[in-house]
Amino acid sequence: MKLPGLADPHVHLREPGSEDKEDFYTGTCAALAGGYTALLDMPNNPQPTSSLEALEYKKQLAAAKIVCDVGFNFGATPINAPLYPQVEPQVAALKVYLGETHGPLVFGGLEGMLSVFQGWNSPRPIMIHAEGPIVAATIGLAALYDRRIHICHLSKRDELVLVRAAKERGLKVTCEVAPHHLFLTSEDAAPDHLGPYGHMSPALQSGADLDALWQGLADGAVDMIATDHAPHTRAEKEGPKPPFGVPGLETAFPLLYRAVKQGRAGVTLDRLVDLMALVPRRVFGLPLGDSEIEIDDSEFVISSENLLTKCGWTPFEGQLGRGRVRRVWLRGQLVFEDGRVLAPPGSGRVLF
Repeated sequence: MKLPGLADPHVHLREPGSEDKEDFYTGTCAALAGGYTALLDMPNNPQPTSSLEALEYKKQLAAAKIVCDVGFNFGATPINAPLYPQVEPQVAALKVYLGETHGPLVFGGLEGMLSVFQGWNSPRPIMIHAEGPIVAATIGLAALYDRRIHICHLSKRDELVLVRAAKERGLKVTCEVAPHHLFLTSEDAAPDHLGPYGHMSPALQSGADLDALWQGLADGAVDMIATDHAPHTRAEKEGPKPPFGVPGLETAFPLLYRAVKQGRAGVTLDRLVDLMALVPRRVFGLPLGDSEIEIDDSEFVISSENLLTKCGWTPFEGQLGRGRVRRVWLRGQLVFEDGRVLAPPGSGRVLF
């Protein structure tokens, strides 16, 4: 069966600064293995993508290594709003970190939030990393300043209630859900199960939250699925302060396709294609119709041994997937076949 190439607006390819976890080549190889042909990279590197120089340097690094298409999200700080007019044509979105996460870009306070919403006068979205009451605050600011916002990795039933209410009132709000919040709960993060490998931000939630997210996928309250691919080395995860994040590019589609075939929450295959391929492209202005994937229809056991991500592990070890990606075409060229990346480094395009 052939489907459109998938698109993920929320990945951490880790370069520059954390190439021991992932780099532009290994991350985009993992993307092709998972059926993704377009990615948007996040800005919270050790040297954050929050200046024109950092953005240009990242684009140069990517151009030499990527095997699928990659665009970038720019990191907001309390003081870099004067750069927004120059940055806006070069990026997919502005990313604002208003909650605990990995990297140096987290900030809070009303003055900093106002600088973002007053300064980003663009049809491109403001991507929000926030939880709980801060989600409500950003929706309020979006209404006041008539801005498009996109809530990243929404994980809680109450947050989805806010998004539904905002949409009912015609506000420019979209949201995404990550696979780990659809297939894992807080019980999975217990020390005798995933332990540090279940340590992520937002944290894994309750079964009731998980069920609410699935309902949102089915009825349209959730706009898209984004992996929040955030690889770390095993040594870091097993260390005294395990960082947030899990890899996800290679496991997202088979987990979701199997759930769809089982009839989970009434989500159809057409709806899954919207969530993973078409809506992310429309919301973030990514190319449409330039790629295709071929999948088989058999089940298989997910294993870390077969992954192309540099970190080499998955929290879904031993779970069943369905719909292994056999082939991927990008702009008419066969770039992946049966576990082998055929595209040379640098053959992907830097978007925007």
